[in-house]
Amino acid sequence: MYKNKELVQQGNSNLMINNFDKIVSYISNYFSVNIGDLVFTGTPAGVGECVVGDELEGFIEDDSLFTVEIK
Repeated sequence: MYKNKELVQQGNSNLMINNFDKIVSYISNYFSVNIGDLVFTGTPAGVGECVVGDELEGFIEDDSLFTVEIK
């Protein structure tokens, strides 16, 4: 994740406490999980305050997935 063109968060799924299979298995006990559903698992180190005017850009590897301006 970049904030105002500065790298503020970087992580890898192999650093997660629980792997994806375990997470999906667990939540499947309480909710139906379907193809295309999003499961939010948390965030890597680097969480910080965002203020009006900040621009955030999220990537997976070299692919930019979103850009958002805080208003």
